[in-house]
Amino acid sequence: MTEQTIKDLFANDISRRIEEVIKVDQADEHIVRDELDEYVVTDSIRSHFTEILERYWETPKKPHEGIAVWVSGFFGSGKSSFAKYLGLALENRAILGEGAAHTLGQRTGDPKVQVLLQNISEQIPTNAVIFDVSTDRGIRTGNQTLTEIMYRLFLQSLGYARDLDLSELEITLQEEVLNFIEYLLFKIEHEATRQEASDWSTLSLTHAMRGMEDEDAPPYTLEDLQEQFS
Repeated sequence: MTEQTIKDLFANDISRRIEEVIKVDQADEHIVRDELDEYVVTDSIRSHFTEILERYWETPKKPHEGIAVWVSGFFGSGKSSFAKYLGLALENRAILGEGAAHTLGQRTGDPKVQVLLQNISEQIPTNAVIFDVSTDRGIRTGNQTLTEIMYRLFLQSLGYARDLDLSELEITLQEEVLNFIEYLLFKIEHEATRQEASDWSTLSLTHAMRGMEDEDAPPYTLEDLQEQFS
């Protein structure tokens, strides 16, 4: 009989580096993928995922004022991991080449959750801004409200400056540039339409006159014209 050690009972290698706590802003895709692959979805977690996803899916068709979800629980109960994986799945962020929606859906083992995540990723484009106010020293400065913090981080996720004044300037300049580009595209399309109409007019006249230069001119006289238009 082959002797077994306790580590042989685990499906995955336990000698690898395992994070002590879930970091919501974890950027290492290998670590995030391991977290998703080993996420234990209990019946309670599955039901909460289902409820939130159902509301999220129906909101564009049935708008309402319920725009937030409050996740509460004791220390270590899994609040951070629940919110983090929900955000990743809603955005369907690519983790090592695979969408987080598919990975989390498989972990739930629930066909309904899988269908909801697939529908959301295909028809409701989502940008998830995941952050931890208590740990990121660069997030909160002065007397900023939570709304201001979220807005600033959202702008930053879109590639704008961290400073609100600078980001507002960037947005204004971007709008002006886009408006100018739209104007140029309109001008190009308008000129192309005019040129096309001119080309067709010339083509039609050329086609109609084709071969006439080789024909003998009819013996019309000035009297014929006077008679025709009198």
